[in-house]
Amino acid sequence: MNKPYGALALACLLALSGCVSVEDYEKKVSEASGLRKDLDISRTRIASLRRSTDDLRKQIGDGRLENEELAQSLTMSRRHGQKLESSLADTRTRLSFQSQEGKSAQKESARLKNAIEKSRDRERTLEKSLAGIRQKLDRFEDRLRLQEQLKKDMAAQFSKESSSGTVSISRRKENVVISLASTILFSSGSARIRASGKNLLKKISRIFNRYLNREIQVQGHTDNIPISDRLTERWESNWELSAARATRILRFLVEIGNIDPRRISAAGMGEFRPIADNSTKPGRNKNRRIDIVLSPPSS
Repeated sequence: MNKPYGALALACLLALSGCVSVEDYEKKVSEASGLRKDLDISRTRIASLRRSTDDLRKQIGDGRLENEELAQSLTMSRRHGQKLESSLADTRTRLSFQSQEGKSAQKESARLKNAIEKSRDRERTLEKSLAGIRQKLDRFEDRLRLQEQLKKDMAAQFSKESSSGTVSISRRKENVVISLASTILFSSGSARIRASGKNLLKKISRIFNRYLNREIQVQGHTDNIPISDRLTERWESNWELSAARATRILRFLVEIGNIDPRRISAAGMGEFRPIADNSTKPGRNKNRRIDIVLSPPSS
């Protein structure tokens, strides 16, 4: 309704109700105009409130949607967290096993390392032993070469005596042995050196004095025929006879042949080291002998 028509209507009402003064009329019109303004303001506020309400409803709807999305995200996050916790537990279990395996591996590694060190120690020990054995073998071979050369030298020096059978040269292990037939040195049952034997011993002395670094042992040997009754007062057995003959040769080599007494010795072997068969005369002749043994130089 327009304001002019409203004022007219109001005037008519007032006229019908009786006579109204102009002042009252204007006052009423002013009041009506103020009420109309208040009504318009209220309507404007109501419209604004409705818009705000719609906005709030929309925001609430959006908030509910967002809340649902957040709830879904939270659920997914919780599930993911549970998976992570399960994976972490599995990882811890694997790490525990790996730690145990690692400790076992460390123990095994330490055991193997210790075994390797022991093996290396044994290897070093064996290498040292092998080096020592090689040195000994080298020295032994050197001694053998020297003795073989000595044997050849002696054979050359006594070639005439070797041909006649009074002297023989041989090598026994490391030693060179000069075997002298007892018949050229002694009469039967005697320990006195014959003249022919003295000449041979002088020659031996001259040769031995060229090899001053060798030990000499004079060994007396007999056959197995017992000492005759007429000689038992002097020699109780072949042992005593062989020892007496060896000692007599030693004294001659020292006193006449100038052999250093510090490198010579004598031994009686009796009948116990035969080189031939005592059941035959040729064999017994070979067994009755003086062996002069030359040892290799001491290392």
